[in-house]
Amino acid sequence: MPGLGRIECSNPCGEQFLHPYDNCNLGSINLAEFVKDGKVDWPRLKFVTKTATRMLDNVIDRFDFPVPQVTELARKDRRIGLGIMGFADLLYQMGIKYSSPDGVKMGEKVMGFITKSAHEMSQQLAKEKGVFPNIHLSVFRKKVKMRNAALTTVAPTGSISMMYDTSSGVEPNFALAYVKQDKDGIQYQYLNQHFEKELHRRKFDEATIAKVKEEIIKTGSIQHLTDLPQDLRDTFVISMDMSGDDHVNMQAAFQKYVDNSISKTVNLPNAATKEDVKQVYFKAWSTGCKSCTVYREGSRNVQILNLGTGENIASTVTDPRKKEKTEKEPSMELAIDQGRLEPRVRPEALSGKTYKVKTGYGNLYVTVNNDDQGVPFEIFATIGKSGGFFQEQSEAICRLISLSLRSGIKVEEIISDMKGIRGPMPTLTAKGTILSLPDAIGRILEEHVKSAGAHGLFDEKLVEVTATTKVEIAQALSQAAQTTPKEVKKNIANYGFMPECPDCGSSLTMAEGCISCKSCGFSRCL
Repeated sequence: MPGLGRIECSNPCGEQFLHPYDNCNLGSINLAEFVKDGKVDWPRLKFVTKTATRMLDNVIDRFDFPVPQVTELARKDRRIGLGIMGFADLLYQMGIKYSSPDGVKMGEKVMGFITKSAHEMSQQLAKEKGVFPNIHLSVFRKKVKMRNAALTTVAPTGSISMMYDTSSGVEPNFALAYVKQDKDGIQYQYLNQHFEKELHRRKFDEATIAKVKEEIIKTGSIQHLTDLPQDLRDTFVISMDMSGDDHVNMQAAFQKYVDNSISKTVNLPNAATKEDVKQVYFKAWSTGCKSCTVYREGSRNVQILNLGTGENIASTVTDPRKKEKTEKEPSMELAIDQGRLEPRVRPEALSGKTYKVKTGYGNLYVTVNNDDQGVPFEIFATIGKSGGFFQEQSEAICRLISLSLRSGIKVEEIISDMKGIRGPMPTLTAKGTILSLPDAIGRILEEHVKSAGAHGLFDEKLVEVTATTKVEIAQALSQAAQTTPKEVKKNIANYGFMPECPDCGSSLTMAEGCISCKSCGFSRCL
């Protein structure tokens, strides 16, 4: 739609580049359901594509959009976004390796077929119902009559692909086996249905299949299982079995026949360098891809995303912020020790309040206890279902806050440091937008202080510090500031934390530029 002006940005997942107030009605075809006797059922795929195109066009007229501007542009452009899922499972059934030339050709062929069928249907609808009103501003103004400004895209299908037990979008499968959890919290081992069918077809007995499943859960892949036939290992590849070029080649093949863009993540191994990442982006650009997300395994400070080994890959990578101890450190510690503050001893009993706030990781319960002067003395926090990393994080934050409060640090300073720290999953609540766990704790502490009329300054009798000691502390801190680089406050996303699932606590996977939980079905755009 060049006549509408310049497009400034895409949506978060990268599959839609839209003008202000524009929107896209999304739908996805499960390609895994169109394989018959190892071949694509092209007539049925054409019928379903045309039916889906008509259905999505009808949605534009039937749907009540949130604001008038969106309604107006939706009905002037009549943009739809018909996409796919289950492509990797389609290749499994056809015995084609995802990263092979045949795999890339099949991706190009199937997307070209879908887009052609959708365009044919849009032309038919234009004859039946008329062209879209803004056609004079579009690339179609001197060409064919179309009902829709754009028809195809490949949007994230994290949730719906799990509902239909198939691979998401154009992505390869992340793992062939993993642990799933149902709504009752019961866990069971999942094995890719097409891989399991192939094992049965090849007359593998149940004991062998169970053993293979156990081995796959450790890594997600079968490439290390040399007892399995080579052709089986060639066909059933996963995301981490292929190179960045393999990922981009497939995305580029699909992009040739996609009207808008594609949501895709290029998963790279931990050994990938900055140059490797750079090459992925340049290759994506040079091959005509409109969007690209790169995730390097183990690049996180805290590696929560893993395939089942339970090992923190990043723990073996040297943290550049960690420095070897020098001879200056003991003297600096001694300077601080000379005038260190002693935290007050906790009384046997304290009174306080417990607050509840909704966060992107579950409900957060925060208890703030006051001393006998009505000043905050300590704080505790418990995160709802998530547990694991986020429970550890909230506990660590609260311990440090409590230590600071007991040592005479102003509560106003603590609140100022906590509030405003951003995380990857902000949440709208009655208290406003909760940006992260630290932000939530800071807001609750502020609410507690205001409601109780408490003050962050302690009485001089509670913390006895001589003027000389204050000078010594100031000098020591000044020396430390000169020898230690200042840490810039960052949000959790910048530090690289891949959160655990807020619903069940399992590890999340990254695909299509989004995070999802294979265990319980949770998914969210980053």
